[in-house]
Amino acid sequence: MAYYPLRLFLFLIVALFCCGYFNTVFAQDNRWIDLDENENYTARHECSFVQAGNSFIMFGGREQAQQLDVYDYKTNTWSLGGSAPKEFNHFQATFYEGFVWVIGSFKTNTFPNEIPADYIWLYFPPTKTWIKGPVIPENRRRGGAGLALHNDKFYLVGGNTKGHNGGYVNWFDVYDPITNTWTVLDNAPNARDHFSCIVAEDKLYALGGRHSGGEGGIFKPLIAPVDVYDFNTNSWANLNHPLPTPRAAPCVALFNNELFVIGGEGENKGPAYKLVEAYNLKTETWSQKADMHYPRHGTQAIVSGKSIYVAGGSPTRGGGRQLNMEVYNTNQPKGYKLKASKLHTPKKVHVAPNKSTFVRIANQKGNTGVFINSISITGQHKDSFILKESYNNLLLKSGETLEIAVKNLETATTKQAEIIITFNGFEKKTIMLLSN
Repeated sequence: MAYYPLRLFLFLIVALFCCGYFNTVFAQDNRWIDLDENENYTARHECSFVQAGNSFIMFGGREQAQQLDVYDYKTNTWSLGGSAPKEFNHFQATFYEGFVWVIGSFKTNTFPNEIPADYIWLYFPPTKTWIKGPVIPENRRRGGAGLALHNDKFYLVGGNTKGHNGGYVNWFDVYDPITNTWTVLDNAPNARDHFSCIVAEDKLYALGGRHSGGEGGIFKPLIAPVDVYDFNTNSWANLNHPLPTPRAAPCVALFNNELFVIGGEGENKGPAYKLVEAYNLKTETWSQKADMHYPRHGTQAIVSGKSIYVAGGSPTRGGGRQLNMEVYNTNQPKGYKLKASKLHTPKKVHVAPNKSTFVRIANQKGNTGVFINSISITGQHKDSFILKESYNNLLLKSGETLEIAVKNLETATTKQAEIIITFNGFEKKTIMLLSN
C-alpha cells in the first residue's frame, strides 16, 4: 500500500503524455512576458523588426522612419544604426547573408498616397551602411507586400500600388539576388495588403490583410482566406481553414511547427488586437494562444531561439505608437556575431591578345555575403578590354567565388587597364589588366 501513491502518479504521467498534455503545456510555455527592457528607442508603427546576427533592428514606419534602433539583448541596451535613405514604411524586412533586405515597401509617408520604392535596398550592420540595389520593374512596384525567403530567393506577394487608395494587388514575383533576376509568377488567389507572409515546409502562406482604399474604404474588407503557394508544384491553393479572426497588419511567426498570427487591426475604431491564433501544420487546426500584454498592429515578430519577440506597432486601429517589447514562451534569444567577409582578388591578371580569361574573386574570412554593386574596366586603355557579361548588383554568398570573364580585344599591342570592383556600397578593389 505504501507504493500506491507512486504508482498512481506514474500512471497519471503516462496518461498525460498519451493525451498530449505535456506536449502542449511543458514543451511550450503559453504565455507572454513583458520584458520591461531599456526603452531607449523610437516608438513607431508600420515598421519592421528583424534579427540580424545577435541584434534586433527596428526601423522604418510612420515615426522617424529613417532612424535605425538596434537592440543588444545580451546587455539590454539600444543604440543607433545607420540612417535609412528613405522613409520606408509598410514592409516586411528580411535578413539574409548578413544584410537586411527591403523589398516591397513604400518610400514616402504621405497618407493616403504613399509612393512605392523603386529600388531594392540593403542594410549592412557591420559597417552601418545602406546599399542601393537593383531597380524594381516599374510595373511591379508596391508597398504593404509580404516578403519571404526560400532557397536563396526572395518571394514578394500582394501589396498596394497606391498607398491606401485602392491599388491592392495579388501579384507574385521572385527575385534572385545571386543572378540579379526578377521574374513575374502566377498571381495569388486573393489581392491583399497590410499583411505578412511566411514559408514553412516548402510552402508560402499569406495570412491576413485587407483591401485598403477600395469600395469598403481604408480599413475593409478584411481577407479571411489563407493563400498557400506550393514550391514543389509551383501552384496556388487556399488553406482549408481560413483565418478565424480576419485582421490587417498582424505579425506572423513560425514557431514549434505552428503559424502564429499575432495582433492586427480590425474594421472598427478602437484598440488593436492582443489576440494570438496559431495554425498547427501537423493537425491542420487553428487554436487560440495566450493574448499579448499590449494590443498592436503594424510591426513584425522575431523568432529567436525558443522565443517570439514583438515590439512597437500601433495600439489602436489606424495611427498610434508604442514601445513595449514582449516575448512569447521564454526569454531565450539565440544569435551569432556578424563578421564582415573579405573580398579576395588577384592583384593583376594577364590576358593574351585576342583571347579571353576568367578572373576569380572570392568571399573569404567572414560569415556575411558580399554585395557586388558594379564591376567595370577603367584606365588609359580601357577600350582594349571588355567584360563579357554584366556583373552589377550581384550577391556573392559567404565562402563562394565568382569568375569574371574578360576579353582582350588587341591582337598584339601591349596594353594596360584596371578592373574596378565596387561592393557593399562604398568599398573598392582594383585588379590590373595586362595584355602580353
